[in-house]
Order: sequence, then C-alpha cells, then structure tokens
Amino acid sequence: MTTLYYDLSEQFLSSGIKLRYYGIARTVMEVGHELAGIDADVRFVIYSPAHERFFEITPRLGAESPTGVLDPGLPDAATPYRIRNTFPGENPLRDFLHPAFRHMVRRINLRRWRHIPAQSVREVDLHGQILVSLGRPKLLADYLTALERRGEKPRLVPMLHDMIPLYEFALSSSPGFTNTFSHDNAVVVERSERLLANSDFTRREILKMAADGYLPAPPPIVTVPLCHELRPTSEPVVKTGPDEPYLLCVGIQRGRKNLECVVEAMLALHEAGRPVPPLVLAGAPRKRNDSYLAGPRFAAIRDRIHHVVNPNEAELRHLYEGALALAMPSRMEGWGLPLGEALWLGTPGLAAEGNAALHEVGLDLAIYFDAEDPADLAGHIDRLQSDAEAREALRQRIRAARPRLRSWRDVARDLIRATTGPDGLGQRDALSGAAAE
Repeated sequence: MTTLYYDLSEQFLSSGIKLRYYGIARTVMEVGHELAGIDADVRFVIYSPAHERFFEITPRLGAESPTGVLDPGLPDAATPYRIRNTFPGENPLRDFLHPAFRHMVRRINLRRWRHIPAQSVREVDLHGQILVSLGRPKLLADYLTALERRGEKPRLVPMLHDMIPLYEFALSSSPGFTNTFSHDNAVVVERSERLLANSDFTRREILKMAADGYLPAPPPIVTVPLCHELRPTSEPVVKTGPDEPYLLCVGIQRGRKNLECVVEAMLALHEAGRPVPPLVLAGAPRKRNDSYLAGPRFAAIRDRIHHVVNPNEAELRHLYEGALALAMPSRMEGWGLPLGEALWLGTPGLAAEGNAALHEVGLDLAIYFDAEDPADLAGHIDRLQSDAEAREALRQRIRAARPRLRSWRDVARDLIRATTGPDGLGQRDALSGAAAE
C-alpha cells in the first residue's frame, strides 16, 4: 500500500485554534479527520522552520481536539514564528540581511520547540515520498525552498483553492501582496507532480493563468471538489442569533465578498415599506465593515444588523438552522463553504448568479440573483419571508437532496484516488515497477 503523507503545517505554523474556521484551515482539518478513518496508509506531518524539515505527528481527533475535529496535538507554546524563505524579485539589502534574520528567528523557534515532548514527534525524510498539502501556497513555497537547499524533494500534490489575487495582480500598478501570491504559486506549481483543484472553476482558472503567463505550465490537474457537510461537534453553543428568522452572512466583507449588496438590499426593503429581517454577520471582526455600516446611509436599518464574532462550529450550525436564508453575494470564490453548509442543513441559499464556483456548490438548490443589483436580492428575501408555504416547500426540496450533496468523507476518498488510487502517483509507480520487471 502506497504511503501518503498529509501535511498539517497550516494548523501548526499559523492558523491553529485562533483561526480554525478560516476556510483553508477548516479544509485541512476536516479532510485530515476523514483521512484518519480511511483504510489507507496515511501519515500526518508538520514542517518545523526551526529544523527546516518535516516531523511525523499523531493528531488529536474529535472531542480530544480543541477544534472538535482535528489538530496536530502540540502545545501552543511551540508554535513557531514564520519567516519567508523565498521572495519575488531582487532586493539587495533584503537579500543581504535575510540570512542573519533567519538565523535569529530559527534560534527562537528552536527554544519554542522544546515545549514539545520528545515522544510526540518523529523526524521523517520525505524525499521521494508523496506529500499532500491543502495549505496556503506561501507556507508551501517556504518549506519547498528550505527542503531544496537540503536536497530533499517530496513528490508534492497540493490543492490550489483559488486564483483570485492574481486578478488584482493583473490589474494593479502596485501589486504588493498579489505579487508574492503569484511568486508563491509559481514555486508550488513548478515543484508539484500533480495539482488538485477544489472546483472545476479553480481548475479552469489555473489553466487560464498559466496561459496568460502568470503561472508556469502546470502538471496534470485533478478536480477534487470540496463539500457541503457541516460536521456536528460537542462544542458549547453560547453565541446565537436573534429569536426571529434572520438573513445570515458568513465571513462576508466589503469588496469581492460584496457586503454592499446585502445591506443595500435591506435598505431597499425598508424604503419600499417591506419588513426588514435581521441581518446576522458571522465571522471575524472587520474594521472596514464597521466603518462602512456606521455611515449615515444605513441609520434606518442599523438596529437590524447583528454581529456574531468567530462562532465555533456548533454555534455556526445553530446560526444556519435558525436563518431565513444564507446570502452569499461574492463576485468570485474558489468554492464557497457557507453556501454548501447552509444547503446541507436544509437552509435556503441565495447565491450570486455570475459566480461559477457557487453554481457548482448550489447546484439547482440555491436561488441565484444578480450580485450587482441589490433590488434583485431584496425581491428574493421578501418572497422568502412573506410566503411561508413556498419557503417550507423549498426547505423540503433541499432536505430531500441531501443524498446527492458532498461530505468531507467524499473529499477524502477523492483525494486518495487522485494520489494513490488507480490513476494516482502510487499506482503509476507500481505499474512502472511491474513493467520494468
């Protein structure tokens, strides 16, 4: 049986518990949880910047984990400081100072590493081994560069979640972050044996960005769609929504996520003399959201807006179940976990019509609207809140469709097939070996 090494560095290096509901960190832990229960040779690893190598670990699962799902099982005091190993472009001063700075940070990280019991980690050489990572490209680019210096080359199979910052890079005269995003993705693509895309839309975007010169020519790309499932956990439910049915937005903000459309739709309902449902904004606090909503334009509806900051997974489930509908007006997504989670729980989803990835998630179950026309969204909200019979019929249709929605176990199985299954890297090696004999 081919061994697959699954990378939990996303949790260890940066996200941890504080940002455990950030989409990529969620994906890493949820898929990891399912891989732990699959009949396959899956081993869990983390990258240590202090040692510039990987270590095998035994993660905590389910109720044993503070996340309720999975985590690396290492003390918070051991979390390392991250320092970039690779940069876009030339900067003589940076390149001169960086080795000394890296040495200083490495010494600090070695001291932090001492908080880990020796029996909790086992050094592992990944040269020639299949390494699957669902983490952010900037973390992968860092450790790939460090491993390359050591002469260690894993057979990398990463998942790319979206190409959204590359649009900003293409349009901006001062790209900044998007320039590093392009660089990090190029490092990852060049060193991968196969790419995983979280949707068909993302797969097409990778090919488009490569054709336009923003990425190197990619290796074979396999779509492993994400899912709809929201796993039940035993976490306490403290943060809740209003008692009356409300419109729910998860992780929304201004700009690409298009908070503007939702608030303008609520204002349109108010100005038309129609009932305005409460709006619950669930997720991390955003100062630019607060300053936007504090403007005089929204004074008439401000008391209808509620914030639920960083809900845990059980609280998020409770919010979905009490919602009139979820609204997801994003102009672009790589997948769209909130829409899938709402549908999984039988809650209507209102999704942006022009967003190809959301159509993959919402199928024929979501209600699609013009994300540039708040009045269109307002009309759908008004119909949902005023026609109880139609609303219940929609909920029943969504609930009846549960068997065709994707679970995290589906994602894990597809990942196994893409890496070690009949068409995977491990099977390809076995066939090559048999032919050689």
